Amino acid sequence: MRKVLGIIFCLCIAMGAFAQTASQLFAKAKAENNPNTQIKLLTKVIAKSPRMADAYHYRADAYLSLGRNKQALADYSRTVSLRPRDPFRYYARGLAYQKMGRYSLAQADFSKAISLKPSYRNFYLARARANASLEKYEDSLRDYQKYLGKRKPSLELSKEMIPVYLGAYRYEEAIKRLKQLRAAGDDSADLYFWMGRIYSGQNRLDEAVSAYSKAINREASYAQAYRYRASAFKDMGDKPAALEDYTVLLKLQPEAIFYNRRGLVYEEMKQFKEAAADYTRAIELMPKWAIPYNNRGFAKMNLKDWKGAKEDLETAIKLDGTSPTPYVNLAGVYWLSRKDRKNTYDNLDKAVRRNFKNFESLYDDDQKGWMFKNINKTAEFRAVLYK
Repeated sequence: MRKVLGIIFCLCIAMGAFAQTASQLFAKAKAENNPNTQIKLLTKVIAKSPRMADAYHYRADAYLSLGRNKQALADYSRTVSLRPRDPFRYYARGLAYQKMGRYSLAQADFSKAISLKPSYRNFYLARARANASLEKYEDSLRDYQKYLGKRKPSLELSKEMIPVYLGAYRYEEAIKRLKQLRAAGDDSADLYFWMGRIYSGQNRLDEAVSAYSKAINREASYAQAYRYRASAFKDMGDKPAALEDYTVLLKLQPEAIFYNRRGLVYEEMKQFKEAAADYTRAIELMPKWAIPYNNRGFAKMNLKDWKGAKEDLETAIKLDGTSPTPYVNLAGVYWLSRKDRKNTYDNLDKAVRRNFKNFESLYDDDQKGWMFKNINKTAEFRAVLYK
């Protein structure tokens, strides 16, 4: 008898739970703090009411908080399909795309939200940030202005906007924002880094180096300050200082682009073995990137590794057949290693067809003229270039 009563009691509980309406379950899900539990409850809501857009929306938020991006996007897209005239559905999906680094899709969703409700300021702020991430700096600044209207930006927003002004080369506006920060007592590494970027853009390299150094003094691991100070040192001709900064930078951010850049410094210092090693590391990190293959090929030419140079330059061409530089370098390999006029001219012709225009460099021994000794004095050579 007790067993029968127990079964009846369980059935009653189950029937009571089943009897809960979608609205009741939804209210319970909204009050729940655990995203996993929230997802379970909202899945029940959706089973009962498959066209409840808010249920998909809240479940998408829960999925996103757990890093389950695919499920989150599917649910956000479902809310869009159920409420195609609701701008906030696009806005929510746009924020998700932005969080995932899919900035083009985010920008498209924010634009759609704006078209549906152009008076809502936060849509412009979100699109400004997406455009900045896409390096569409002028578009970004227009959206920031629409967000601000006649209001002055807060200190935090000024900080956010300064890199966008720099990206758009609007240095005077950036300086205004920096003065605002300074007046408020800001003495941060960021402030000096941005000042350095302005000085670099104005070719005031000594002042740029000083500003980057102040940023580094305030934050010893400020990778971007090392990056730009290295570039300033290189432009100033202080190659050992540039090399030192790139070495520190690579400890902080061991990325292919920085190995490639340090390789270029070694190359300028005629340390071709070290340059080739850095280009090799760049290739290991980004095997489909053509540039370090071209650069390593050039370094190997200087090391008289003709076979290795030819292989690298041919790989660079295979990866990016639009660049003229590997063809020029390959022409140099054919001439230096074999005195092969046909292949030398064929590759120079291909470089010209790909818009190579720096013909003077082929006659200057300090540039690429050394690769074409004697042959560059012939009428044939000039005919290939100037035909």
